[in-house]
Amino acid sequence: MNIITSHNALDFDGLASMVAAGILYPSAVKVFSGTLSRHVKKFMALYKDLINIKTPKEIDLDQIRRMIVVDTASINRLGHLKSIAARENMEFYIYDHHPESEDNLIGDLVEIHKVGAATTILVEEIKRQNKHISPFDATILALGIYEDTGSLLFTSTTPRDIEAAAYLLEKGANLSVVANFMEQSFSGEQRQLLQDLLKNTRHYNIKNTEIIISHTSTEQFIQGLDALTHQLLEVENGEVAFVVAAMKGKTYIVGRSRSNNINVNEVLHKLSGRGHAKAASATIKDQEIDRIINTILAEADNKAKPGLLARDIMSSPVKTLSGDISMEEAGKTMLRYGHTGMPVVEGDRMIGVISRRDVGKARIHELAHAPVKGFMASGVWTATPDTPVNEIQKLMVEYDIGRLPIVEDGRLYGIVSRTDILRTLHGDQYPEDHEILYSPTAAAEENCFNLMQDRLPTRILSVLRLAGQVAEELAASVYCVGGFVRDLFLRLPNFDVDLVVEGDGISLANKLAERLGGKARIHDRFKTAVIILPDGLRFDVATARTEYYEFPAALPSVERASIKEDLYRRDFTINTMAVALNPDKFGDLIDFFGGRKDLEKGHIKILYNLSFVEDPTRILRAIRFEQRYKFNIEPDTLRFAQDAVARRLLDKLSNARIMHELMLILDEKDPVPSLERMKEIGVWAYIFPEIDLNKLDWTELRRVPVINAWWNERYQMTKIKTWLIYLMLMLSALDKDTALEAIKRFFTAREVSKSIEESFMAPELVEYFSCQDNLAASTIDEKIGSWSQEGIIYLLRCIKDENTWKKVVNYLDLKSEVKLEIGGQQVKELGVKPGPIYSSLLAELYKMKLDGKISTGEEELYALQNMLEEEEYLNEHN
Repeated sequence: MNIITSHNALDFDGLASMVAAGILYPSAVKVFSGTLSRHVKKFMALYKDLINIKTPKEIDLDQIRRMIVVDTASINRLGHLKSIAARENMEFYIYDHHPESEDNLIGDLVEIHKVGAATTILVEEIKRQNKHISPFDATILALGIYEDTGSLLFTSTTPRDIEAAAYLLEKGANLSVVANFMEQSFSGEQRQLLQDLLKNTRHYNIKNTEIIISHTSTEQFIQGLDALTHQLLEVENGEVAFVVAAMKGKTYIVGRSRSNNINVNEVLHKLSGRGHAKAASATIKDQEIDRIINTILAEADNKAKPGLLARDIMSSPVKTLSGDISMEEAGKTMLRYGHTGMPVVEGDRMIGVISRRDVGKARIHELAHAPVKGFMASGVWTATPDTPVNEIQKLMVEYDIGRLPIVEDGRLYGIVSRTDILRTLHGDQYPEDHEILYSPTAAAEENCFNLMQDRLPTRILSVLRLAGQVAEELAASVYCVGGFVRDLFLRLPNFDVDLVVEGDGISLANKLAERLGGKARIHDRFKTAVIILPDGLRFDVATARTEYYEFPAALPSVERASIKEDLYRRDFTINTMAVALNPDKFGDLIDFFGGRKDLEKGHIKILYNLSFVEDPTRILRAIRFEQRYKFNIEPDTLRFAQDAVARRLLDKLSNARIMHELMLILDEKDPVPSLERMKEIGVWAYIFPEIDLNKLDWTELRRVPVINAWWNERYQMTKIKTWLIYLMLMLSALDKDTALEAIKRFFTAREVSKSIEESFMAPELVEYFSCQDNLAASTIDEKIGSWSQEGIIYLLRCIKDENTWKKVVNYLDLKSEVKLEIGGQQVKELGVKPGPIYSSLLAELYKMKLDGKISTGEEELYALQNMLEEEEYLNEHN
């Protein structure tokens, strides 16, 4: 005969496991090994006709050949069946989730898994074998899982328990029945016992873990001590609780823990206890309560791991802010480094704390320019390095504190944030607010000297060498950084050199300019300078900047940390590379953030997840670089960009900043792909929502570079505002008034709106020019002589027939060559009083010269004399 059994004092997990085993082994007989818990007893009183479980007296024990043991593997927990299990040649199938112990049975089949409920193991097997399961069976099995996992809330719960519970729900488990038996209220006897336990509770601090121990004595046995212990732990707000209850000649001990520092099964092991790290129990005879408590305390002290102190989890050195910086800059710094708040210092003394919320309030009231010290909280709670973490947690909860500075002897040693506390509770799985996207690397051991020698003009290379020598003399370090380094590796021409100095950038700029015979234009406020050399070469120089101070100053390399912080400010990893210029390391590549690798992969990647929150214009820059280099915006970066667009962060930018980035995009060699990408990501709606990009003629947009190149080659005019021509083309899809209104959002200067007006006049003028058989150059000049060159280029774009094109180009050729040889002085010498007549006379001469009626200076003077001799002309104008 095969029997299915479980442990004495049967709980719902044991009962459910027996029912599940019955599904797997339908010919086996289910047998109780001993007593039932109070809740199971009530359940069986109602359902015993549906669940056929026998007592040992109801079966022939001699016929047992195999025992299927569930929810225990210990022979000492088998109650009345212990002696049967001790027989020789008894076969055991074991399904359990408790830690192994010395008295475990030796099974022929052993399934012991670290899950929250033994029922889970059997449900998985039922599912694997595709066994039929009724809604009633599913309800009982769910009851077992929910009880032993605390409704899936205990820390012992695993994903397997949840998956098993979900499977049972699919099979029709009734959660209202589960809830009915899970939520049994305490009986009068239990309530009285709880009051007695609360009265006898004592608190102990063992290795920074708060332990509660209580005891009680009663002549009768009262069930539910485990639930009472759990309730005591909740009421007293401890981390670990032990209850010692002398009842009916025996002493029952229950331990419950929600700390990782003390495993209650290890503490109760000396008292022959069993269970899990978070829940265990023991039953002993003939031992005094005081002695038991002393044993628990001694074992707890022996087994406990040291509790965490503030010094174990605090961030140090501490990033701090000066009270004099603006709220705007403070907000950017907190975003960049992933902090929700930062201490504010004056010298080496902490004077307050500022948070992102404070920055938000300042922005709402348009006070982002105000200094931090006007908004910081000054009456700040602090702790010492030896303050237990659980005490810090209580302070944060009670006083709603987001971060706690760790101070000793008036000195700031570190800071503990809510995130630090939550990380101790959730481990590495805690979701970080701040997430780095780059791949941190040590400075790459790569020297770029050969590449620099191959790609850079000798003049620039010699200046870079001299910059390194000057830095060495000043005990500083200098690097070329950013786009110059990026394009060096891409083998693209870029001679806009940016230098960053660790040390005094202004002194280096002055000394380098002096050595080169140039001038240094200094900007003291920003610690930057521009060196302008006699041959026109320019070099931008900046002092490496950090926005915070670190205490204590214990960094191993202040110089390297400084350049690292400066590079961390930049937008994308491909722009964070630097090349050292000091003589002993000239050409060494500095690459902290994996820029070289991303360059090789063709990735546009931000450094951290809040980069677009800090500066939404980086979205437009990402698009520009992506399309310029035919790269791809890295998937996480794209996701964060789309999230920033969805959160309407672009709305917070000034129109001037948006237009600056759009102008840079439109000045690219081919901006059309960038416009399409802007539409795809959702950026365009925040720039010109009036313009539907889908309705634009992309072919016409792609003609712009062709016409511009023609114009540059023919007239040697290179300062064309290409971005303006593209804007004129895009705005032409609107009516004139709407277009002018749209452009006013970005430009107040008359120059731009004048060009837009010209673009709307162009089609009509082209039509007029095409209808004139004998179109004089002076007639064309009257119409477009005062136009901007962008307006004229736009007009050329509108011309579709060759004859009109020739007429206008002939005029433009003449205009570029024709110059009057006489001026106002000659007019004065002829006796004409100064006034508006001068302009009229010269304008008339210019028309005549454009039309070929005059060509030399003598002819100009003769024509001028003729005009003045006409009495009617003089009467009209003098």
